[in-house]
Amino acid sequence: MADLARRLGTALPVAALGVAAILLSRDFPPVPGQTYGPGLFPAVLGWVLTACALGVALQPAAKQTVSASSEGRLAAGVYALAPAVLLAGWESAGWPILSFALGSLLLGVGRVRWWRCLLGGGLIAVLTWVLFPLLLRVPLPRGPLPFIPY
Repeated sequence: MADLARRLGTALPVAALGVAAILLSRDFPPVPGQTYGPGLFPAVLGWVLTACALGVALQPAAKQTVSASSEGRLAAGVYALAPAVLLAGWESAGWPILSFALGSLLLGVGRVRWWRCLLGGGLIAVLTWVLFPLLLRVPLPRGPLPFIPY
């Protein structure tokens, strides 16, 4: 029962944030001449947050408690440093390479299998590139890949 309360205590605020993002994104004014307006990204993010909250609420009960370990501290350190690495390599490495590398690394420290790390990193890079430069016309740095379309 305590596990259910913990899961709901995590899932409900995340779901509320997701629903709020979806509802508030409807009020964003459309941009003339564009198919997708500024409300697209907050709405998509809201749906993702709501789906994640549902996943947390419906996950099976925990079988054991996890204590702080050196692996956990390493993962926390990598996650904490990721924004700094992103900012440091933003222009030189470019978004596609940097998002693939960081996405794969962050999945790897989360104990995801290596092939899923590479697949997830690739999906992160491709989907964010399609969403921002191609659909929303938000420029992201290409780095050493000048042939990637905007």
